[in-house]
Amino acid sequence: MTDVWSDLEDLRCVVAEGPRGRRVLVTLMAEYWLQEGAMAPSGALVDLMSVMDVSPSATRTLLSRLSREGRLSAVKEGRRTFYALSAKARQRLTEGFDVIRVFGSEHGSADPEWTTLLFSIPEEQRAVRQQLRKGLSWMWFAPLYDGAWVTPRHLGQQAIALCHKLGVESASLCRGSITAAGTGFGNPVDAWDLKLARELYMSFSAILREPLEDMRSGRLTPAEAMRARTETINVFRGFPRFDPDLPLGLLAEDWPRRAARDAFAELYEGTTATSFDYVRKVVAEHSPAHVQDVSIRRLSPVEERHTASQPPLTA
Repeated sequence: MTDVWSDLEDLRCVVAEGPRGRRVLVTLMAEYWLQEGAMAPSGALVDLMSVMDVSPSATRTLLSRLSREGRLSAVKEGRRTFYALSAKARQRLTEGFDVIRVFGSEHGSADPEWTTLLFSIPEEQRAVRQQLRKGLSWMWFAPLYDGAWVTPRHLGQQAIALCHKLGVESASLCRGSITAAGTGFGNPVDAWDLKLARELYMSFSAILREPLEDMRSGRLTPAEAMRARTETINVFRGFPRFDPDLPLGLLAEDWPRRAARDAFAELYEGTTATSFDYVRKVVAEHSPAHVQDVSIRRLSPVEERHTASQPPLTA
């Protein structure tokens, strides 16, 4: 394999859409202010985003834009502004993280059932076809054939809902096994670019070697730990588009998904306490009363609740 991607930002540009600053800000809100009613001081967000190399003016623009879009809600207290995730954004981020909690840790059956969406869209509705394909891709479907998209996940109802939303008139949904009939193509996993997925996983694991060594030896500063944690999950959460936990029984024995998962889990969990304390410290500098709003996500929900219940720092 040729190392095409030299850092996490290079990888993020491949696995995720959207400007870096926007995704970083949403990730920070999801990581530390996911609890209902949790309010983040705008000044603290500006400081945290600066650690991520996003300028104060760019952060303020993003906060305003996300508020107008309904992803954040803003509250004024005197001259200060605080931000919280909207209920819809909080639900979507929670559901997404529930996938990440188990992604890469499952093996799957060697003879699994597949969700298949069959559809036909007239040529004059090319825009609708493109919208459907894009939506299915984000649902972790992939095209086995032009009008036959598959996924190992139980996402049939979501796919049908997307068809209804786009006004697709000819579509059918199936759930069951698929037997390859072609001599060179037709196995459900052929719908994915396995060569690309392998290279993404291997680059990710290679890139994490240095920060993992720094973390293990205690060389990461609190700000560096928070940054590494944020950048790592921003990449890892994009992998299901390229490999939605495809059954290992249908893949090569050395499939690198589990190694990438282990590297992610070690760094993500290993930087938890330091990142949590650092964010609380930054918030305390702007509004000590809101330190108690800071929580942190964990791969174990029980640990997450325990961490979030810690008492606030003193001013």
